[in-house]
Amino acid sequence: MPASPFFFFPFFYCLSRTFLKKRRREVSTMTRPSKLLCIGCMTILLSGCWDQNLLKDVRLYMAASFDLDTEGKIIDAVASPIIKRADQGGGSAETYQIITGIGNTPRAARKDIDQRSSKTFDASKLRILIIGNELAKQDIYPVLDLFYRDPKSSLSAKVFISEGIGKDILQLNIKEQEISEYLFELLESQEDASLIPEENLQSICAEMFDPGEDLILPYMSQEGGTQAKVEGIALFNERKFTGQILSGDEAMIFLLMDGTSGMKPRFTKEVTNHENNSPSDFVSFDVKKTKQQLEVKISNKEVKVNINLKLKIALTEYARNQLYKKQEIQFLNQKLSEILSKDAEAAIKKLQQANSDSFGIGRRLIALHNDYWKQVDWKKEYPNISITPKVEVEIVGHGIIK
Repeated sequence: MPASPFFFFPFFYCLSRTFLKKRRREVSTMTRPSKLLCIGCMTILLSGCWDQNLLKDVRLYMAASFDLDTEGKIIDAVASPIIKRADQGGGSAETYQIITGIGNTPRAARKDIDQRSSKTFDASKLRILIIGNELAKQDIYPVLDLFYRDPKSSLSAKVFISEGIGKDILQLNIKEQEISEYLFELLESQEDASLIPEENLQSICAEMFDPGEDLILPYMSQEGGTQAKVEGIALFNERKFTGQILSGDEAMIFLLMDGTSGMKPRFTKEVTNHENNSPSDFVSFDVKKTKQQLEVKISNKEVKVNINLKLKIALTEYARNQLYKKQEIQFLNQKLSEILSKDAEAAIKKLQQANSDSFGIGRRLIALHNDYWKQVDWKKEYPNISITPKVEVEIVGHGIIK
């Protein structure tokens, strides 16, 4: 909110006195009322609180969803917290209300919501934006355009794709928290665990219009109407959801190869194959340090990509307890390197099947091999290029016992 004109009154008063001192002859003829009149005229020219947006005049919504109905129309649902008045001992949200609108466009659906609400909805505090998978398969930009054109929109809001209807996630029966807070914290925890990328309305804007890179978004489902589950990463071809997702270890190894992993990547892998699985056949470990390199080469007009990933890990669970032997450490290093390399190959295969260049290989071609880029249709070439991953694991920690 712009400052009040009276805030600048002392400044302009002192400035006027300094100006008048330099012209004593003129000042001698100026009366005190004339000085005050001069100062008053200057304050009128200052900006005031003309663009204020009072909270009592709007209704904030913290989460929103967009879906596609069977007739091809847009269904918009918004979740708004209901806050008690101060005279009722309030000040915090006790519950929330969901209002739904339908229209041919996202803006028309939002207008339908305004017609059903006592106040105009305001997106300045939006935290969660959900896009149903059927709508995302068409094009997600018409939905996001609604927020990019509003100067009051919160561009830090997290965006994800829902399995099925996005509105169903908004209607989860979460008793401990308000729905937007629950979903926001759930996404943050899985970002730290390196299962999903850290994305918001602002970060995905450039990716949607980059011809050399395809965007990715978190993918979430709901179970039994009582809780949500982060499944993995939704893969896009340009601005359309391909229907393919990277889940579990494939999602984590992809983010590690991409150099965008979170703070706490954790894996559990089977290192010995027995008919009856037991805890001693598995090893759990945390990734402590990563070093990745993506190299793009062109040989005989063919693109070859090598992705080298080096991981330093600390074991957090190993029931066999043979880590005092060097050969056991060497065995685990080699075995885990092989397993994670296969996970990387599986993730890359899905990316190419979905025609989703989420590594940004095309961006490197634009920068380093621009002549080749201009000669090819990258969307036709990308699924057939050679991408070779190599993962090397080194155990650097194994707890307080060997």
